[in-house]
Amino acid sequence: MQLARILLLALPLLGFAAEHPAQLAANERGLVERMAKAYAWRLIEPTSTDAKNEFSASSKRFEQQLAQLTESSKKDAELSDNFSLLNQQWSDFQALTKPTPTQAQAKQVLEASEEMAYIAQKGGQLLAAKLDAPTQASVLAESVATLAQRLAKNYLLQSAGLSVPFLAKDLAAARSEFEATSRQLKALPLNSASLKGQIDLLDSQWFFFQQALDALAANRQDLSLRRNVVTTSNRIYEVATELAVRYQRLTVAAR
Repeated sequence: MQLARILLLALPLLGFAAEHPAQLAANERGLVERMAKAYAWRLIEPTSTDAKNEFSASSKRFEQQLAQLTESSKKDAELSDNFSLLNQQWSDFQALTKPTPTQAQAKQVLEASEEMAYIAQKGGQLLAAKLDAPTQASVLAESVATLAQRLAKNYLLQSAGLSVPFLAKDLAAARSEFEATSRQLKALPLNSASLKGQIDLLDSQWFFFQQALDALAANRQDLSLRRNVVTTSNRIYEVATELAVRYQRLTVAAR
């Protein structure tokens, strides 16, 4: 346990960000969902500069973090194989998303993002098993961030008229998981007044997000609802990823 603590405190020196390596891999999963969401947004609004910028920024961050994870995992065969596969998937994903988005291409992007998210998640699980696992609090916060992007992705793809049988079912499942995870986050005993303030901000954004999801279920769609989904999902992602880092640092400092 003491060795794990030393490793965690030394992460910046080893080339990792301040997050636990498993948390970094979890963030990669969230970025996969975020890129797929931005692609869906571009499908609906091909000329949107904001959609293109979000996709570009998320891609750049994903690639940087993947390089960190790949380099730092070279001495472990299991981890090396996992992140090598993610690198190959990333190369294929870039080729898929380079052309102007189309309905046919969107189905392939959706499938590719599912595979990438799975391998990123597997990498996080392997890292958690090999190092002292990240805190439950940080895992919950990363899950909230990822689920917000997944919900927005599915909402936008449905709004774009993409015909994929499991989309509606996955949207409902992701919504239930988001709500359950949010409740767990609120109930954490280590939540200070500052942390509770950030969680309250998540709640306020979720209120408007839910309205758009309910409207979609009732077959009501308009530009303002889509913009609400984009805006609120982005804000939830930003706040939740910041919370994940704060939780992890609090726990490491207390060890």
